[in-house]
Amino acid sequence: MTTDKHRVRGWAARHEIVLYLVLAYAVSWCIWPLVLLNPGSSPLVPFGPGLAAVLVAFLAGGRRELINFLRQLWRWRVNFGWYAVALGVPFAVPGLARLAAVMAGAPAPSWEPSDALQVASSIAVTIVIVGIFEELGWRGFLLPRLQVTRNALASALMVALVWLPWHLPELVSDPGQRPLVPFAVYIGALSVILAWLYNCTRGSLPVVILFHAAFNSFTQFFLAELQGGDQYLVAWWTLAGLGALLAVAITVYPGHHSLVTVDERGGVTGSTAGPPPS
Repeated sequence: MTTDKHRVRGWAARHEIVLYLVLAYAVSWCIWPLVLLNPGSSPLVPFGPGLAAVLVAFLAGGRRELINFLRQLWRWRVNFGWYAVALGVPFAVPGLARLAAVMAGAPAPSWEPSDALQVASSIAVTIVIVGIFEELGWRGFLLPRLQVTRNALASALMVALVWLPWHLPELVSDPGQRPLVPFAVYIGALSVILAWLYNCTRGSLPVVILFHAAFNSFTQFFLAELQGGDQYLVAWWTLAGLGALLAVAITVYPGHHSLVTVDERGGVTGSTAGPPPS
C-alpha cells in the first residue's frame, strides 16, 4: 500500500503541470454541455483552477505540501502600497476606457452615490467566486512551477496562453461581451501584471486576488451599459492597450528587476523591486 502511494505521488509530482491543466479544464468545462439545455445557465465553473490546484498539490506532495500551498492565502502582510495598486489600477484603467468611449460618442455616465456600494459588493462577491479559485490555481500553483525553469516574463505569458482558452465557453456563449482580439491582449497584459504583483509581494495571493476581483468589477461597472454599441469596442481596445502599456512598463523599467521570480515556496530569487510607498 505504501509503495503504491509513493508511486502515485511520484507520478503526480513528475506530471503536476499537465495534470493540473487537465483537471482545471475538465472541472471548469464540465457544465458547458448543459447550456444546450438551458441557454441562460453559466457555461463555466470558476472553481476549476483552484480545485485542481488543491487536488494536485495533495497528490504530488501530501498533506504537508497542501498546507504549505494554501498558506499563500494568508500572506496578506505586505506594504500597504501594494493594496493601493491592487485597487487603484483596476479603477483607473477601466475608467479611462469609459472616458475613451465617451469621447467616441457614448453617452456620459450618470452615477449615484449608491453605486459605490454596488461596486464594493461586486468586488467582495468576485473575490470569493472568481478571485480566490482562479488565482489559487493560475498564480498560486501554475506560475511558480513554471518559474522553476523559466524567467518570470516567459512564465507569465505561458500562463496567459492557457488562461485565455480557459474562457472559451464564455466567449462562445456570449461573444459580444468580450471582443476576442482585445480580450486576448487584455489577458496577456493582465497575466504579466499579476505575475509582477505576485512576485514582488513574495507570493501574496490576497493582493493578487484583490487586483483580479477589482479589475473584473470595475470593468463591469464602467463598460457594461456600452455593450452592443461601437463605443464598446473602443472601450475594450483602450482597456487592452492601457493594460499592454502597463505590462511593458513593469517589464522594461527599471530593467528585469521589476519582474522578479518567486520559487514554489514563495521566496524571491534574484533582485526585487521595492514596493510602492505606503
